[in-house]
Amino acid sequence: MYDENQIKSFYQNYRDSLDRQYQSGLQNLEQQRKNAQTSIMSGANKAGMMYSNFPTRAKIQYDQQTYQPAMIKLQTGYQTGLDALRSNVLKYQNAIAEIQENIAHLNSMS
Repeated sequence: MYDENQIKSFYQNYRDSLDRQYQSGLQNLEQQRKNAQTSIMSGANKAGMMYSNFPTRAKIQYDQQTYQPAMIKLQTGYQTGLDALRSNVLKYQNAIAEIQENIAHLNSMS
């Protein structure tokens, strides 16, 4: 028989998995950003431009061209996953409710 706790458990487990993937993605992006900024500063230092505005421009450029698009993609993927999960759980709950109604109707006809 249908147990609503099973769907709730499935939902929570899947949601937890999405959350872990999102957090892991955030950590990876932040580490890549830190590595890129370190590389920019190292390159500026080697070129003797450490105290110019070159490192700041390069950091801004990295953020605009790489970091922000990757962050938007990560956030969009996370939100899409959550939306799909909610939609599917609702769809299955409605389908189960309809089946239960049909079973009750058939039982009442006997």
